[in-house]
Amino acid sequence: MSWIIGILLVAVGAVIGFFVARYWLHEHSDEARLTEEVTQSREQMAAYQREVVEHFATASALVEQLEQTQEKLKSYLHNSQTILEREQNQPSLPFFAEDTMRQLRMANKINDDRKRVGQDNTDAPIRDYSDTKSGLFKKDP
Repeated sequence: MSWIIGILLVAVGAVIGFFVARYWLHEHSDEARLTEEVTQSREQMAAYQREVVEHFATASALVEQLEQTQEKLKSYLHNSQTILEREQNQPSLPFFAEDTMRQLRMANKINDDRKRVGQDNTDAPIRDYSDTKSGLFKKDP
């Protein structure tokens, strides 16, 4: 009978060991799973923070570049306005030099005088001043 008691004690011990082990491993597997989830969450949070920092750095650089471009545009427009105001204040430069303008005025005056006197023959055909005849107007002997 002592061997029956031994077998019963071993069986009861195995059953108790089975439930204790199951509870113990189950408890530790949950703890390991939770620890892994916490680690993953921390890694994801760190990655997200790096992305946010990178995003704000990029946005800041783009805003700075935009401000520089805006300053360049303002400077360009201010210079253009200054040039236009300066050109409006200065008399415009004539296309021809003063001597040429004087000669053109004199030629105009002479043409006007001819028109008044009647020497201008605008109805007369244009004269050909060449001495020799050529082409269709040449007479063959």
